[in-house]
Amino acid sequence: MDCAHESREKDWVKAQNGVIKLHPYCNKCGTLKNVSSDRGKKIGYFVKTLSKIRKNLRAAGYRVSDAQVRLIMKELSEIDGFDDIWWITFTKQKEIFIRVVKEYINVSKEFLEEVV
Repeated sequence: MDCAHESREKDWVKAQNGVIKLHPYCNKCGTLKNVSSDRGKKIGYFVKTLSKIRKNLRAAGYRVSDAQVRLIMKELSEIDGFDDIWWITFTKQKEIFIRVVKEYINVSKEFLEEVV
């Protein structure tokens, strides 16, 4: 998603909790804006989180290589809309992040959920 998201109008839409409320939407691409409290994070948050994971694993004697980190970040950046905080929820980002990290680093889902 390479849209700058300009919003001047709102429309009534059912929110994630089932309540109908006004949501701004992009005049260019039509994407609804996430107005919930579960707002997405920028990609830098996940870079920082990956650094924490690496530090914690190093303390436990497990080495995470630079190549693993680069591959994880490359895959995250290639996921369409992952860093578009206008519409994606943090819960969805967290789910994607955990799935991608588990592909490259042999850690438990519980460990990743604690760190993220």
